[in-house]
Amino acid sequence: MKKVALLGGSFDPVHNGHIAMGQAAIDQLGVDEVWLIPARKAPLKERVLTNGAHRLNMLRLVCRDHPRFRICDVELKRNGESFTIDTLETLTSQFPDIEFTWLIGADQAKQFDRWKNPKRLLELARFAVADRNDALDELDVREGMVYLPMQPVDVSSSEIRSGMKLNLMPESVRQYTLEHELYLPAWIKPQMSDHRFAHSCSVARLCRELAKAHHLDEHKAWLTGIFHDIAKDLPKEEQAKWVAAAFPPQALKEHPAIWHGYAGSEIVTRVYGVYDPIIKNAISTHVKGTSYDPYAMIVFISDKLDPLRGYDSSALIEACMNDLYNGFLLVKAENRAYLEKERQEKEK
Repeated sequence: MKKVALLGGSFDPVHNGHIAMGQAAIDQLGVDEVWLIPARKAPLKERVLTNGAHRLNMLRLVCRDHPRFRICDVELKRNGESFTIDTLETLTSQFPDIEFTWLIGADQAKQFDRWKNPKRLLELARFAVADRNDALDELDVREGMVYLPMQPVDVSSSEIRSGMKLNLMPESVRQYTLEHELYLPAWIKPQMSDHRFAHSCSVARLCRELAKAHHLDEHKAWLTGIFHDIAKDLPKEEQAKWVAAAFPPQALKEHPAIWHGYAGSEIVTRVYGVYDPIIKNAISTHVKGTSYDPYAMIVFISDKLDPLRGYDSSALIEACMNDLYNGFLLVKAENRAYLEKERQEKEK
């Protein structure tokens, strides 16, 4: 009989731990294929899942690189919660000539009694318990279950959604999340104060509006805005390390208030996978406003005229909507005047 391992989950997003479990089933259990089954609504999770079309697309990217992986969308096509018993009843009925093994992690095995009709589940398929986080020694694996030896990959979808361990997701999936703006506000939120986060989101919105007004790439402008202050709340010594690693020595001789732009342009690449030189340049120069690239002018304008700054910037915003270049020059002139006034007041 054909042997198929089934791996269900929210896959929100899919990560290297999922892939490692599927590959272990091929290597250790001798299955012919691994079917990935994204849930429509996970029974033991309260969180609303990311749109199923996005989760399917991310799984397609994984299958492209793993020829023995397949997608089974039976749960996405079924209304209501995605109970494993319903899925297995459907699949064993549709494919009587396939021997199924359902893959679960040690954490799921511990709460197996909470699953719907666990006795019937063990009649329909073999269950293989993967050692995802070195937790199997604490498990009493019941009859009908087997161990699935694998090298643990300590990562969860919830960690990735919060901006942690982004290196433990396939690069193609990370690029998809960037392209479709999935999870990104949640990625940057833990890196800054609530005030800074609100400012970053507001700047990103204004960047998008300016890009639309001038027939530019709205997504690229939004990315620049959402990430522009990613390094602002880092300690100065941390900012200095990023600057020293990627910029000439004279960069560190500039005022420390400028460093976060330089540091941020490196962080977006090394941590978040943003490789676009236009975005990197815009973030790098957004403090001083030294670049006349359209996206650099847009983020400089949006940062300085952010409506959340508490003063009426509507006239200048309108001027920039009508003429990006001349509006940029107006904002630069006003910013210079503001800084000069601050300098004079400090000297009094």
